[in-house]
Formats: sequence, C-alpha cells, structure tokens
Amino acid sequence: MTFSKVLRWGFVGLMVATAVIILFILSGVNDPKPNGELVVERGVFPQIVAPQAPRITWLEESIPAEDYSVRLTAVQDAGETGRGMDVGYGLVLGDDDVHVAVAVSPLGYLSVWQEADGEVQVIFPWQTWPHVGRDLVENEIWVDVDNSDQLTIRINREFLWEGEIESVSGQVGVIAESFGEAAIVDFQKFEMFVE
Repeated sequence: MTFSKVLRWGFVGLMVATAVIILFILSGVNDPKPNGELVVERGVFPQIVAPQAPRITWLEESIPAEDYSVRLTAVQDAGETGRGMDVGYGLVLGDDDVHVAVAVSPLGYLSVWQEADGEVQVIFPWQTWPHVGRDLVENEIWVDVDNSDQLTIRINREFLWEGEIESVSGQVGVIAESFGEAAIVDFQKFEMFVE
C-alpha cells in the first residue's frame, strides 16, 4: 500500500470518527437530566422591582421530601440596554428564616448564597460568568437537590457549582432586586421535577 493510500484511508477514518462524535453529542445522550418526572410547569408572573428593595415572593409549590429539580426561566422585561439593567433575579428555596438563593443579572453577573437565621453565607459573591445571558436575554436557573442538602446548580444548562448546603424546607420562591432604577422582571417559566 502506498503512502498516499494510507494517508487517504487515515483521513477517511478521521472524518468518520468525527461524524460519529458529532452525532453522539447532538443526540443529547450525555446531557444532564432533572431528578424525577415533571410535576409542575407554568408561568409565574412579571414583577415590578423597586430601587434598592429586594423582594422574595414565595410560590405555592412546597419543597418535596424526595430528590427534586427546579428550573426557572426569567428575563428583565423593561429598560434600555445598558441602562436600568443593574438588577438581580432568581430562584429561592426554603423559607424566610433559612433559604438558599441563586440569582443572575442582565449585566452578566451571578450570585449564590444561603441565609440561615439572619446570617448570610455567600457561596458565590456577585461576579461575572460567561454563560449568563446579558441585556434582555432570558436566563434559565436549574437547581437539582439530592438528599435534601446536596445542590447542583446550572445556569443556562451550563454547570456552575455542586456542593452541600444546610438543609432547607418550605417553599420555592423567586427573588428580584434592583441596585439602580426600577425595572420589571418577567418570570416566564417555572418547572418542578420530583423523584
């Protein structure tokens, strides 16, 4: 066999392997899956966010005893791009005394913290992260909870953090806060999956 035939067959083999890998990735076989089956899927509501006034709104969904996943899709709904965008919005699990919160900002920032009896433990201080949608782009916050204290957090389906928190019980909620002008956050879609 000549060198050119070996090279040609090597190239064909490389192309076939590349096509198989691409098809495997596109099939979604390795994509993360939520814990359990979908039990709730609904819109939430737009919320007016007053300047310098953080607000948690508890939803009717209670935190289940089994492993579960929650996903929230939201977007800032008003304001010019680059102006009035200094808001944070996200998902909260727990109650007024003990809760964990995951929030994003249209400026490309995110933060994760847990509050227990007035003490705040910051897991991620507000910081930029490349997978947060900027400006008026919607963001999805996805939290898996295993054994009531193991969290896995994804932002726009990209892995952010996995770790242990103080166990929370109570409700699922949404949080919105403006660090500048008043704004509107449209909490578009809420999903809960339960084992």
